Amino acid sequence: MTTILTGQPAAVGLPKEALSAKASGLLAAAASLLSSLEAGKCLDARILREAMLSAFHASDADGAWIWKDAYEAAEAVAVLFLRKYAKAMRAKAATPADYLAMIERLSALLPSHTRRSEESDQFQQFSTPLGLAYLMGHAAQIAPGEAVLEPSAGTGLLAIQAEAAGA
Repeated sequence: MTTILTGQPAAVGLPKEALSAKASGLLAAAASLLSSLEAGKCLDARILREAMLSAFHASDADGAWIWKDAYEAAEAVAVLFLRKYAKAMRAKAATPADYLAMIERLSALLPSHTRRSEESDQFQQFSTPLGLAYLMGHAAQIAPGEAVLEPSAGTGLLAIQAEAAGA
């Protein structure tokens, strides 16, 4: 399931306080990016770097964050955006294909994960694209009131689709 903090911070190699600070920083960066996404701005490297610098009060060169963190903040802002606008988007979409087109336009504003760590490649840790997350939820025919679990422990790109469907 997707959670921001787990009860087992040692599992990710960070002490609980560091994990909490990192999670707080990522959420702060995501929150600061929301207005850019709402304005239809592409979340390029410059915008991501500014958000991360502001949230962590230090740069990636200082070791305060890595680009994988910036990509996670960008995914988190997509979740925040959909939490805020998915209901209106669904109401406006005449068909599931129309809604998917909206999701794809949103996805085009997010950065591609061009800076990958060897660990991410080795363990094949790849985020689910927003369009695919929607299609998975649509194929599952998620209905309002259902309980849905996201087993990937990701940033919520799958879970937000279930929430948008009323689950």
